[in-house]
Amino acid sequence: MSATTQMAGDWRHYAACRDVDSELFQPSAESGRVLAAQVVAAKAVCGRCPVREACLAFALVMLPHGIAGGLTETERSALRHRTAAAAQAGDSADRAGSRVGAA
Repeated sequence: MSATTQMAGDWRHYAACRDVDSELFQPSAESGRVLAAQVVAAKAVCGRCPVREACLAFALVMLPHGIAGGLTETERSALRHRTAAAAQAGDSADRAGSRVGAA
């Protein structure tokens, strides 16, 4: 079994943040330099995480707040919107293609 397969079972056991104070990923500042510093510190942990992709996939569905998977809540929201827009565009193209093929 590969390391990736093993990590897929319960990826949280392998997360770089497991031994880090969870407050780091819930910035207390609302804006400015303090917020920027908090985000940089949290993303540094995510940047060295071997299960960042699994964490991000989980965060996109389950975590509306904080920093997870290397992205802030705003960045995850934007990613969700881009993904939804791409899926919608793909569905529209599929429907148009099936209409052309039926003609």
